[in-house]
Amino acid sequence: MHVLFVAPAFPPFPGGGERYVRSLALDLTKRGHFVTAVTSAAQTERDLWQGTPVKQVIVEEVGGVRVLRCPLQPFPGGRIGLQVWRKAMVLVSALPVRQKTAVLHHMARLIPPIQHLQKTLAEMPDQYDIVHGFNISWEYPLVQGWRFARLRGFPFVATPFMHFGELGRDRVARNSMMAHQKAVLTDADRVLSLTLVERTRLVEWGVAPERVDVIGGGLDPAPEITDLATVLHRFELDLPFVIFVGRASYEKGAIHAAKAVMRLSQQDQAINLVLIGQTAPEFDRFYKRLSHQNKRRIRPLGILSDSDKHALIHHASMLLLPSRTDSFGIVLLEAWAHGKPVIGARAGGIPGVIDEGQNGLLINFGDVTGLTQAIKQLLTQPSLSQKIGACGQEKVAKTFTWDNVGDRVLKNYQHILAGNQ
Repeated sequence: MHVLFVAPAFPPFPGGGERYVRSLALDLTKRGHFVTAVTSAAQTERDLWQGTPVKQVIVEEVGGVRVLRCPLQPFPGGRIGLQVWRKAMVLVSALPVRQKTAVLHHMARLIPPIQHLQKTLAEMPDQYDIVHGFNISWEYPLVQGWRFARLRGFPFVATPFMHFGELGRDRVARNSMMAHQKAVLTDADRVLSLTLVERTRLVEWGVAPERVDVIGGGLDPAPEITDLATVLHRFELDLPFVIFVGRASYEKGAIHAAKAVMRLSQQDQAINLVLIGQTAPEFDRFYKRLSHQNKRRIRPLGILSDSDKHALIHHASMLLLPSRTDSFGIVLLEAWAHGKPVIGARAGGIPGVIDEGQNGLLINFGDVTGLTQAIKQLLTQPSLSQKIGACGQEKVAKTFTWDNVGDRVLKNYQHILAGNQ
């Protein structure tokens, strides 16, 4: 079949959701299907509000997937302007007026401000069996994919990567649960959730239960692992260290992870924290205020290659993901693949991936004391740490493969197409 993916970004953009889209596209292509992905030219998160130097649509092939990358224009006011605009959208969504959905759809054209997206879709041929939109947090591509599908009469599938935060009450949840977002998801022919937690919340929110299915996530093959001595020398690290992978921000729990590690050092528990990924402005401000000693203990390394990332995970004591903005957390699978224990937050989709006490530990988002105790428990009980890591490794091998994900996705596609014939 011919499938059209529409997503806000695509690798080399370094996000878990973006890697998910690429891996699913490659799996479908490997099975003999044809996948076209329409996306932005963003290569870093900052491009989503700073714009890209690219001014025309770039067409390329990635492993048999045809990828069309559209330019991004700068958001008026940059990151602060984006935050103000998003708050305004949340306020509009809360208004008791009928016209708010139309207003929000118009405002969403800047989330993110992708140029030529509508025109690029309008020029697509009438050959697609399915249109599949991704990521409700940067919803302009998903909304345009939905409109394109409805205009052409194609079935529309959404994988929203929903951010329900902490029981749907926090700012993170409000950014993903506005009226126009709900209108798209409730109209979709199928909504594919990553966890049972996400499915339950979607149904509670109003998406018809028969239209929501759990497809999970998969793990890409790990590259060859660099030896420990080379890793320690290259990054000037000391053992032991714990690792955080993802955007180093407040919402992701990076600041809480750093505070927990510093508390452990005060308790004579020597441990370092390695952070891989882009850093957010609030983390940069936090890090700038640290003492020289704590800066040597808290080590943000930025965006690294897959090889370096996996080497650091392999030699770490554990992975920390105390985030409330992860709908799944593919980094959990990466840590488990190396037999590492994980600590996550009881927020978003993480509780739907981690079986508490079996293959990981859970703490409340923002609970630095709880996170400190959980890290200390795994450090001081090596047998427990090893057991938890081994259970995670077993779960990855049995459950989280792209073959399994691709099977579930295709089953949903075929069910929709059978119903439309």
